[in-house]
Amino acid sequence: MGDTLLQRWLYDDFGLDVVELSPVGHGADLAAQVWRASTATNRYAVKWSGAGTNTGHQVAAYLGDSGLPGVPEVVRTVEGGLWTFHGKKKRLTVTPWIDGRRAADGGLTVEQWSQYGVLLRRVHDAEPPARLRDALPKQSHIVARVPGLAAEVRERVSEPQDEVEAELAGLWARYAGTIDVLLADDPPVPEGPRVVCHGDPHLGNVLVAEDGLQLIDWDDVILAPREQDLMFMLGGMGEVGPTTAEQVEAFLSGYGPHVVDENAVRYYRHIRAREDVVLWSHQALTGPDREDCVRITRGILAEGLAALAVEAC
Repeated sequence: MGDTLLQRWLYDDFGLDVVELSPVGHGADLAAQVWRASTATNRYAVKWSGAGTNTGHQVAAYLGDSGLPGVPEVVRTVEGGLWTFHGKKKRLTVTPWIDGRRAADGGLTVEQWSQYGVLLRRVHDAEPPARLRDALPKQSHIVARVPGLAAEVRERVSEPQDEVEAELAGLWARYAGTIDVLLADDPPVPEGPRVVCHGDPHLGNVLVAEDGLQLIDWDDVILAPREQDLMFMLGGMGEVGPTTAEQVEAFLSGYGPHVVDENAVRYYRHIRAREDVVLWSHQALTGPDREDCVRITRGILAEGLAALAVEAC
């Protein structure tokens, strides 16, 4: 898609006279594109995405409008909506641009981990209107796609066609036991109280700004037990989660009182590990950044979320 077309959409849909567009390359979601858009007076983050559900952006708008610190406000369309559709029903959304670094690029200090605990607790304690709460998905939107993608990966690695596929085939052979466990039946579904969960609160979706931490990318919002999000803080996420016991303690201290349901953590860890192994493996076959995808897959299987999930079975 050319810049001129996007600029026209932003003007017609949001009333923004954009003079400069710069693509933003972060993120593993191949279904989404992100730009920094500049007008004569302001800058904005523009996202064109076919991922997730509409309810994610609705939740982000509700939290932002509620003044919850750490959730960016949502820019409305000229008709007062939250998004418009273009292409193959992909959502075009706009939020103010946040100056700051990605937490995944430099980590968080112990104090910032505590602040992040406070932020995530506020999200979980939010009480959206009943109609919005009832519309939230109860499971990951990726779940249904995983079996088909896993079958495709198995077929491709059975007869690798290049060096990258051969390396991936070696990983699937070496960790066949782990992958078989992940693709088998899930642990029991948690039955605890459900709250608004971000769904993907690793450090790649956190910005460190002058006025505090900002939690972005709400495509994976889900109504689930708190452990859906807390799982990311309790081991297996590598550099996009806490890396020391002190950091974990700081996060939990900021988060406040909650008795962690270890069975729920086990369930969400299993689900996420399976998604990560299959999706990163599939991206290693289809691109882009195929070599990096194999490296990430190896880390997940060898010492990351998958290894931890299977160890707990």
